[in-house]
Amino acid sequence: MDNLPETTRKVTLQELSQKHREIASMLAQGVDRQTIAAAWDITPEYVTWLGGDPLFVRYVREMSKLAETQLEAMFTKSVEVIADQLHSGNGEDKLKAARLQMEATGRVGKDRRTHESGDSPDHLEVLAQRLVKLLNNTRERTIDVQGQVVQQE
Repeated sequence: MDNLPETTRKVTLQELSQKHREIASMLAQGVDRQTIAAAWDITPEYVTWLGGDPLFVRYVREMSKLAETQLEAMFTKSVEVIADQLHSGNGEDKLKAARLQMEATGRVGKDRRTHESGDSPDHLEVLAQRLVKLLNNTRERTIDVQGQVVQQE
């Protein structure tokens, strides 16, 4: 088979069943192996074994490439949303949108190339974590009677 990861396994899958594809999908969504095992009436060890099978690994990689393509295709929409916030959002929303835009383009923050080595989290994951922190900071603030943002104690 073409482009399969090398393995020293004595037994490997020759083809993936629909069950294998659905297990791969659950793993890709971050479902833990105990939950998957219970859902499919298999052992957690079998889920682990599947995760190391070359054909299974190739299928997961193909799913990841599809998701990456979908994410890339949404880039224009993301730019439109950020641009809309920059033009019509309130001051705080404009600041967040500008910061996300500059981080996404590598103009501020850590350059995305530092994340490609595998030593640090994925660039989009880092941006998502930053956005969550920004949103949490917003929830901790209140507006006083003059419309000024004040920190809650």
